[in-house]
Amino acid sequence: MAVIGTSFARWRAEGRGLDYRAAFERIVAMRFEILRLSASWREIERYGYEHLDWLLTTAERARQPVLLTVGMKALGWPEFYLPEGLSPSDAPVQRRAIMHVREVARRYRDNPALAAWQIENEPFNRSGPNGWWIPRSVVRAEAEAVRSLDPDRPLVVTTFAHFDAALDRASSRQQSRWKRRLGLAIPAEREALSVLRHGDILGLDVYPSIGWLDQDGRDRLARAAPDQLASVAAWQRIARQQGKRVWVTEAQAEPWEGRSTQGDPVSVRPEAIGQLVEGLTGIGVGSMLLWGSEYWLWRADSGDPRWIEAVALVLKALA
Repeated sequence: MAVIGTSFARWRAEGRGLDYRAAFERIVAMRFEILRLSASWREIERYGYEHLDWLLTTAERARQPVLLTVGMKALGWPEFYLPEGLSPSDAPVQRRAIMHVREVARRYRDNPALAAWQIENEPFNRSGPNGWWIPRSVVRAEAEAVRSLDPDRPLVVTTFAHFDAALDRASSRQQSRWKRRLGLAIPAEREALSVLRHGDILGLDVYPSIGWLDQDGRDRLARAAPDQLASVAAWQRIARQQGKRVWVTEAQAEPWEGRSTQGDPVSVRPEAIGQLVEGLTGIGVGSMLLWGSEYWLWRADSGDPRWIEAVALVLKALA
């Protein structure tokens, strides 16, 4: 039976005009089997641990298992959540990031709600407004910092899964044309697996449809290549051969549009949520986290409960 989870971020909820505490309690009440939170370095620098302490304490009281992300990246745009003025390519910033990861791990390692740690979020994919990525040596050092303090919980490293040739190239940190021609460009999935150990988890973020605005301000929409799920299945086989697991850490359950999603989105409809879950289950994915919890609540509060109802149907079907 598939394990269904979701992700939640205070800043994404408040960006939708929601009270983050009330929103989180509504998501917890849905009884997902795993709920992903982020220890945003920028948020902690600004506000301290108040928000994250409350989220994890609430999860613990509800016996809600949590996957906690740590590092320079966190959930959602702009991807990198560094304190203002810092760059992930600077060696002093990288050292500070490792110290931050160690501090977070020391603070929360005794929380019984914590099921696993996620090291960064798509660290080997270019992302955010600056197209930054994180060197493998830094991700490995962050992973070792967590393992030294909490050796028993599994680690997760995520990548943006195969979409199509154009987006795969754009999101890869391996931009060299000659390396690509010679087949020497290392896939992000391979880099993630190299950081992980036996029993750890490769996370794949699967989005079947992506919208954007072109240079003329026109809406564009791309659909994933037909072999997207076959690629997920292939990485499952590779991970399994190494004694590791694969989760889909983001299964698209929120529109990805060029414009505001206030109206009727074209990239994803509510019924597509169950279809994606069915497709992933069909290739043997055992754990998947539906992306978009803050969006579902916002749509429901705006008079459109179809999204949260579609998610509830998935939970009921797989219960």
